[in-house]
Amino acid sequence: MSRSPKKTPEDSGLELDWKGRTAPEERGQEAARSEGEAGRGAPGDPRYMGPGVRLALASLLEGPGLTVRQLREWGESLTGWETRNRYEAIDHNGHFMLFIGETGSGLGQSLLRNFLPFRSLELECMTKDGILALSLERAVTLFFTHVEVTAWDGRPLGYIQQRWGLVRRHFDLCTPAGVVMATMTGPLWRPWTFTVQQRDEEVAVIRKQWSGFVSESFTDADTFGVEFRPGLTDGRLRQMVLAATLMVDLCYFEARDNSQGTLLGALSD
Repeated sequence: MSRSPKKTPEDSGLELDWKGRTAPEERGQEAARSEGEAGRGAPGDPRYMGPGVRLALASLLEGPGLTVRQLREWGESLTGWETRNRYEAIDHNGHFMLFIGETGSGLGQSLLRNFLPFRSLELECMTKDGILALSLERAVTLFFTHVEVTAWDGRPLGYIQQRWGLVRRHFDLCTPAGVVMATMTGPLWRPWTFTVQQRDEEVAVIRKQWSGFVSESFTDADTFGVEFRPGLTDGRLRQMVLAATLMVDLCYFEARDNSQGTLLGALSD
């Protein structure tokens, strides 16, 4: 009887739980950059992406929507001890698209995560082949959240800036040069809904979805649905909307970051 060959590290995919993983595989990232045209065109322009990244992001760049689901372990609910943020992005057909994981490990990072709500953090969005497709970095802040977004080839894609307000939550989605690409707002009377507008036209909607009684009551594992309007064909802005979805969770629904999201975020317009 023939035996199946043993899988090598090169054959195996990413671990879903991200345990012990804080950075993309250098081999896969170098291959992606060599296959694409890194450094050409505007950062994040789909026309210059490597085929692996382009295929992994196809639903994000062209599809009608996606789902971002936070991954939690029951041990976190029982002990109240927060571990690194982990998500998965799923396309509109229910197929896996990206793993999204917080970097940083060790005792120091763990203590900051549990006792410093305004800490800095970095999230990496990885394809199933271990290629870094997008990354986000939130700076330490006491008032208004600022997140830098980096494209697949390491160049700045843009940033998201939380703004002041009284009756709604407001974020600007900007180019690296500071030009506002779109705005994201959420009225206080609809706390689970955020709309993205470009030139006064709605181009996307982000909604927190009901995760079930047990999940909503005993965990802070959140699920978000993202809907793209047919007129939104800018692949760079679509990537920024994905980053904004993660930012919404960190600002308003993360258990220990709620002091930043509800006290100050309630004043963002």
